[in-house]
Amino acid sequence: MEYLTTAEVAELKGCTPQYVRRLCQNGTIKACIRETAANNRTEYAVLLSDLSEKEQIKWENKKRGELGLEPVPLPCKAAPKPDPRQITLQDLTGDQRENVGFWCEIIRSWQETRLNKGAELGKCKVDELFCAATKLRYPNVSISPDILYRKYKAYKDGNIDGLVDHRGGHNRGKTDIPKYMLDAFYSLYLHDNKLPVSRCYSLLQTWVRTHYPEAAGDMPSERTFRRKAEALPYALVMYMREGDKMFSDKCLPYIERMYDDLHANDVWIADNHTFDFFTAGAEAASNSNGKPHRVYLTAFTDAKSGVMVGWNLTENPCSDSTLLALRHGILRFEVPRAIYVDNGSEFLVSDIGGRGHRRKKDWNKDPLPPTILSFLDIEMHNAIVRNAKAKPIERTFYTFKNHFSRAIETFCGGTVAERKESLKWILKSGKLPTDLQIRASLDAYIDGDYNVSKYGGKERRYKGMSRLEVWNESIKETTFRKADAANLDMLLKRVSRPQKISRNGVFVNIAGEKVWYYGRETILHIGEQVYVRYDPANPLTVRVYDMETDKYLWTWELANELMIPYLTDNKDDIANAERVINENKRVIKQFAKGITEAVDPDKQIDILALMVKKGIEGKEKFKPELPRTFVPVFSEERLEENPELSNITEIKVMLEHMNISARTQKGK
Repeated sequence: MEYLTTAEVAELKGCTPQYVRRLCQNGTIKACIRETAANNRTEYAVLLSDLSEKEQIKWENKKRGELGLEPVPLPCKAAPKPDPRQITLQDLTGDQRENVGFWCEIIRSWQETRLNKGAELGKCKVDELFCAATKLRYPNVSISPDILYRKYKAYKDGNIDGLVDHRGGHNRGKTDIPKYMLDAFYSLYLHDNKLPVSRCYSLLQTWVRTHYPEAAGDMPSERTFRRKAEALPYALVMYMREGDKMFSDKCLPYIERMYDDLHANDVWIADNHTFDFFTAGAEAASNSNGKPHRVYLTAFTDAKSGVMVGWNLTENPCSDSTLLALRHGILRFEVPRAIYVDNGSEFLVSDIGGRGHRRKKDWNKDPLPPTILSFLDIEMHNAIVRNAKAKPIERTFYTFKNHFSRAIETFCGGTVAERKESLKWILKSGKLPTDLQIRASLDAYIDGDYNVSKYGGKERRYKGMSRLEVWNESIKETTFRKADAANLDMLLKRVSRPQKISRNGVFVNIAGEKVWYYGRETILHIGEQVYVRYDPANPLTVRVYDMETDKYLWTWELANELMIPYLTDNKDDIANAERVINENKRVIKQFAKGITEAVDPDKQIDILALMVKKGIEGKEKFKPELPRTFVPVFSEERLEENPELSNITEIKVMLEHMNISARTQKGK
C-alpha cells in the first residue's frame, strides 16, 4: 500500500498543499493522520488507490520516468454530452438578458459593416477594424475576431446560452468553508445577543483552535464569513437576533383592513398614551417644591374618519379614566356601535365590557351584573395579544408627540436621546405647567387643530378633506344611536361585582380602597345579594340593585360617619359614629316591637302553655303495642335467697321519708 504526502498529492493535482490539507480536513479526500509528524504539526497521508485514475497514472509515469521507462498514455477525455435542456430567456437573469441583447446588436452591426466595407478592404481587415472600434466604444468588453465568429454561430443557431457571458458565475453559491466551521459561526451570529460579525469571527477562531487545531491555519477570512451573514434570509435574521415580536412586525404578512363598508361612529378605537413632558399638580402649582409627574391620555378615536371623539387626562390609566373618556365621547358624538380595545387591564374590566382575553376558566361561575356596554348595546372587540399592528391609534399618538408634546417647555422625549439639555434647569426652577393648564391646552388642540387637520386614511374619495369633513360626509350614510341625558347618566355608572349587604352597608373600590355606603334600610337587609352602580366622577352616592331581578332598590350615601382615623382625638367623629349605631339599634327595636305587638293582647302567646297543650294533644296518640308472643325471663337466684333484696319494703319506706324531708327543706 502506497501512501502519499499532501505535497505529493498537490503536485499530481496541480494545486497547493494547503488546498489538499483542506480537502483532507473536510473529508473530500480520504486520509489518515501520521503519528510521527514533526514540529507537532498534523500531517496527512493519502492512499494512492483513493486517488482518481488519471492521478494514479501520473504517479505511475513519474516513477517510470525515474527508471527510464516509457510513460503510460493517459485515458482519452470523453466528449461532453449535449445538454438536452434548451435555455430560454426565462432562465436568465436581467443582466444576462441585457448581455444577450448587447451581443445581438454587436453582431448585426458587424455583419452590416462587413457587407458595406468587405469588398473594398477585405473581410479580415474589416473584422480587425471593427474589433478595435468596439473596444474604443466599450472599453470593458472583451472582443476579438474569434469571439465574433463564435457569437455569430450561436446567433445563427438560436443558441441563447452561447450569447450569455458566464464569467464570474461558475462558483456562485459555493463555499470552501467547512460545514462544522460555518455551523459554529451561524450559532454565534444568529443569537439574540446580536454580536457583530467581527466579534463572532474572533470567537470562532478561539473555538476552532480549541476543537480543530489542525484547521486553525486554514480558516477563511472574516470577509468570507461576512458574506455568508449577509446572504442569510432577512426573516431568519430578524427572528433569531431581534425576537419573535420584531419578526412578526417586520416580516409576517399583515391583514389589510378595508374601510369601504365602515361608516362614521361605527367603531371607536381606544388606547392610552403617556405624554412626553412633565407637569405639576394643583398642590405643586402653589408650592415650587412639588414633585413633577407625567400625565396620561385615555382617548377614543373614530376608525372611519380619525376624529378623536372623547378623551380624559389622568395621572393613572385605569378603568375609571376609560369610562370618563367614553362618557365624554358619547356626550359629544352619541353612542357608537362598537369599540376596539387592546388587552390592558384598564379596558378589560368586568363591569364595563367584560374580561375578554383575561377571562379565567372559573370567572363566570357566579352570575355577574350586566355590563355598561351591554346596557348601551355597544359591542367590544379585543385586539390579538402582542399584535402592535392591531392598534392604528398609535399613529395618532405619534402625531400628538410631534405636534403637542414638543410644544411644551418640559418636553422630555420618549428616550434619553430625545431629551433636551435645558430640561434639568427647567425642572429645578419649578416653572412647570399645571395639569389644569395642560387640560385646557389639550382641549383646544384636539378640536381646533387635530380634528380639523388633513385626513390621512387610505380611502381616495376623501383625499384633500379634513378629518372632521370626512366625519360629516360619512355620517350622512348612517343613523345616530341616541340616548337621553337621564338614561345616559344611569347607564354610564360603574357596576360593582356581586356582594352581600354587610352591617356596614355596601362598598366600592376607589383607588384601591374600600369606600362604604349606608342607608336607613341597611340594617334590615344584611346578607342579601346585590350589586352597586356608581359614578366615579361623583362618588357621594350609589344606587343599589337586586342581583336576581336587576331591580333598583335604594340610593345610599357615603358612610362618612363610620370611617374615622384609627388614632382620632375628635370626640365629634366618635359621637357621630355612635349616633349611626344607635339609630340602627332603634330601627331594629321598633321593627321587632311592631312584629311582637301585632298579636291581639288577649291572645298573647305563652310558649310553655302551648308546649304543654301540644303534649296533651299528642299524648292521645301515644299507644305503644307489645308483641303477642313472649318468653318469660327468670332470675337464677330466688328473691328470698338474695340478702340485698330480702327487705324491699323497708327500703321503700326509707326513700319516702327522704323525699318528705327534702320537700320540707325547700318550703314546699
